[in-house]
Amino acid sequence: MKKTLLIALMLLSLVENSFSQQKALKIYNGKFAFCGASGAERTKDTIIVQGKKFILGVSICPVMEGPSIANTMLVGNPYITPDGTDKTVWSFFWYYDSVPQAPTWKTLPTVNRSFVVTRSPGGGMSNMFCMPCQVLPKKVNGVTLAKCFGPINEAAIPLRRAMRVFPGETSVTQAPIGAPYPVGTIISVYKK
Repeated sequence: MKKTLLIALMLLSLVENSFSQQKALKIYNGKFAFCGASGAERTKDTIIVQGKKFILGVSICPVMEGPSIANTMLVGNPYITPDGTDKTVWSFFWYYDSVPQAPTWKTLPTVNRSFVVTRSPGGGMSNMFCMPCQVLPKKVNGVTLAKCFGPINEAAIPLRRAMRVFPGETSVTQAPIGAPYPVGTIISVYKK
């Protein structure tokens, strides 16, 4: 699964690159927030992503260090943090078999799952890919956490434009069952 997902992301990047001279995906090595196994809280505020307005979601995510994938269409230079200091990080993606998870922030195995987006409270999804995060001052169980800000019901893919997610669409996540607004994205299925 891990290799398949990474290969799919790289192929997606190659296909998208055939339409544009600028590469969308870049491997970054450093500190980042990993939100793939987190949920989000919906706020009353909004966020603009690539010119479109969405409801703002807030997610608490562990800060990791190592390789990750960044979308340069959203984050031009992943080595520069959102505010240029070590008080912020970007939320990027990497595939993990286990990560620190709420509420205890102990490292637990991740479970890949899909779910159908609904209209019920908490039944949507959130996108935290390449979004700004504030590093929180206190560690929990030795884990540095970040408060990340991203859109509710916006898909991480396609990479070059913001797309709204609608009830009835299927999203993928590593967030546990019951997490409100799980961080994930819609994966389009080709139908003949």
